[in-house]
Formats: sequence, C-alpha cells, structure tokens
Amino acid sequence: MKVYSETAIIQEHACGTLAAMALRRPANARAIIDGDGARLILTAMKRHEANVSVQRQGALAVRNIVSRLLMGVHDSGNNSNLTVATDSTAFGSEVTSIRESFLEWGAEDVLRNIAGRNQGSVDEAYAALRDLRCPVSLVKFDAQDLRPQGSSRFKSNVSMGAARTMMFGEQHNSNFRPVFEASEGLEDGVDDAMVTFGA
Repeated sequence: MKVYSETAIIQEHACGTLAAMALRRPANARAIIDGDGARLILTAMKRHEANVSVQRQGALAVRNIVSRLLMGVHDSGNNSNLTVATDSTAFGSEVTSIRESFLEWGAEDVLRNIAGRNQGSVDEAYAALRDLRCPVSLVKFDAQDLRPQGSSRFKSNVSMGAARTMMFGEQHNSNFRPVFEASEGLEDGVDDAMVTFGA
C-alpha cells in the first residue's frame, strides 16, 4: 500500500484483503491496527476519493476491524473458542485506542464526505461509522418538499406528506417526477413489434 499508493486497483485489493483478514479474526484486526493499517486504509480512501471500489473496500476494512475489536472479542487462534472480555477497565482503554487510531486519521470525515457520497459504498460507510460509534442516522424527507413552489408541472394525485426514508449518503434525483404520464404512441409501437416478431 505504501509503495503503490497512487495505483487505485492495488489500493482496492489491499483494502479488500485487510477487510477479509479482519473478518471474525480479532487477532488479525489488532495486528492491522498495530501495523499502521488505519492510516494506510484512510490514506488510500483520501487519495482515490473518486474510485467507488476503493471507497467500498476501505469502508469494509474499517468496519471489519473496529467491529471485532470494539466488541471486546478476543481470539485465541481457534474460531470456535471466541470469548467476551471481562476486564472492563482494559476494554475501555482498548476501545479508546482503536477509535482514536481511526479518528485521528480522519475516518469520520472520509466515511461521511467521500465514501458516504457514493451509492456503491454508502452502506459500508454507514456500517463503519456506526461501529466507530460516530453519530449517524438515516435521513427522512418528504419528496413534496423538494418540488419547486408553484410549479404546475408537478401537480399530481400524489398525497402530501408521503415520506420515504433515504439511505445514508443517498442523493435526491432532481429529475425524477412522481407523475405517471402515458407515452404517446406506445400502443402502436407494441402492436408493430408483435407483428414484426410474430408474438
């Protein structure tokens, strides 16, 4: 990751590999943190902010690392022998250390403002922010509120106050019109196609 920091495909696969290594393996997650993984992952995400694949894999890596370590799960090297930590004092300082490792490198900003803007990485960014214990929520809005005031183009029988939940980072499609208008000549086109293709 250090040598080929400008090569997006290498950063994508490196982040993906770290994400896979940390999945359900707290010892691996701890080794990634100790090996400066937080900085490397977030640097890749900052350098390749327009690459959705790097954003998705980076957010997955952050999420997999922190979700295992912040749960207080210790790995004994055997998948079937996972136990929950009982020393709350040690666990409290460990949680602070893990969170700080990511937050000091700008994880919250990267996940919200870079990965969270891309539809291909928004779910992973949301999960990473949640597991980092950053305040994050879904946004609700009324589609009627986004329509231009007094525009006759948007008059329809859509009921006022019909709200839908937007996903974290989702952007409003301003070209969408929730009005059904029959297409002119559609039936003629269907009939012509049926004759042409023998249906």
